[in-house]
Amino acid sequence: MKINQILDKIDEKQLFIPAFQREYVWRRGHAKNLIASLIREYPTGTMLTWETNTPPELKGDWEYSSHQGSVKIILDGQQRITTLYMLIRGTLPPYYTESEIKYDPRGLYIHIETLELQYYKKTIMDNNPYWLNVTDIFQRKVRERNVIKEIKENGQELTNEQEDTISDNLQAVSNIPDLEFLEQTVPIRATLKEAIDIFYIVNASGVNLTDAELALAQISGYWPTAREEFKKKLEILKEDGFVFKLDFIIYCLLGILHNKGSEM
Repeated sequence: MKINQILDKIDEKQLFIPAFQREYVWRRGHAKNLIASLIREYPTGTMLTWETNTPPELKGDWEYSSHQGSVKIILDGQQRITTLYMLIRGTLPPYYTESEIKYDPRGLYIHIETLELQYYKKTIMDNNPYWLNVTDIFQRKVRERNVIKEIKENGQELTNEQEDTISDNLQAVSNIPDLEFLEQTVPIRATLKEAIDIFYIVNASGVNLTDAELALAQISGYWPTAREEFKKKLEILKEDGFVFKLDFIIYCLLGILHNKGSEM
């Protein structure tokens, strides 16, 4: 599926993020690396989706209706998809609010001759026509002829080779929404438990999700509001002078369940 098709399906309420997934945690360095790889058309991983008529609790305000038929749930790849949504659309995806985005990837700039990626720095980017906002490029607000004109008006001569490089680089960035993002699909016959198990297996081999996060994904599949309930409890504890991470509550809960004989 092409990247722009994925974003369209999110907007059309055909593709969702399940509530049992963690929040957006990517830092700006991850966003830079993703765009750098896509410009060069390097592999960037796959998107794992689950097509289902009985989706779990979903992130955001949208509530599923059985009249909608089957929808797709993103089990793996939401950090990349969310990053691309914000950089290409320039807005937040419908399943997140501003307060939930700790590291906003927007405001990424590219040096259109060298392809260096940086977040806005006034000292090097002001009055420097080589630096362009990548979101402006995605949204077709940047024209090759205008860029070259501004560079020349800034007192810099360009060889034909340099102009060709700028043209090629602009095209490479503009083409990103049309690139294929490989999709693997869990069949519609899969149950919620099977889908969560697959999510666990896929993510357990990575280095970014802690054991507690993986456990919370399992818990949230059956207790949709668990993550929010735990976060509220952490805030209450913080007000009383006790600062804990989310992992603390998960490990406490798992300890209690284990003591009671649960096999979870």
